[in-house]
Amino acid sequence: MWRRVLAAIAFCAIAVGAVVGAGDEAARANGVPQLVKLTYLDGVSNFGPTAAEGVLEFSFAEAYARVEVKNLPPQSGYTYEGWMVAPDGSAVSIGTIEVQESGVGTYETKIEGLDRYDYSLFLIAARSASTAADAVPAERSIAGRFTIIADGTATGGDVGNVRPATLPETGEAAPGRDYSRYVWTGISMAGAAIVIFGARRQLRRRQP
Repeated sequence: MWRRVLAAIAFCAIAVGAVVGAGDEAARANGVPQLVKLTYLDGVSNFGPTAAEGVLEFSFAEAYARVEVKNLPPQSGYTYEGWMVAPDGSAVSIGTIEVQESGVGTYETKIEGLDRYDYSLFLIAARSASTAADAVPAERSIAGRFTIIADGTATGGDVGNVRPATLPETGEAAPGRDYSRYVWTGISMAGAAIVIFGARRQLRRRQP
């Protein structure tokens, strides 16, 4: 009987490990958000305060983008916009970013109109009434460069047309694996084994 119980425990442990492992694989397959630090970038920025900065978080797999900025106060006659720009100059807008008088602003949106994934630059541009509606404004504030990391399925020169699977090097620590669930799983299984072992010893003592 006890052999059956212990075998059941071992089976449960294997099953839990398989589920945890499958969860890890699913997380990697779905990709993770990329973070891009935004600063007054040499060769790109030409408008607004040089102390402005921000962070872009985005995921092509989930088709969303979130921008947070500070030290970027409103400028009379201008509105700020976020743009992703490809090496050949093609760009896609992610919308208007409203900022407060304090220079702080937050914007989150679903990315629409994506027909390519080789963008390598994100910038916040300042639009005036004279700027063409379908063009990236010439007045450009903070920006950041990034590289889309392929998930291993791309071939040849098509490495940009896959969803990202790892974080780029942005100067921020990448999140580590969550080992806490492994620890708690081990503790639970050990606790169950101890209880069963103790019960078995008690039964042996009661036997004549």
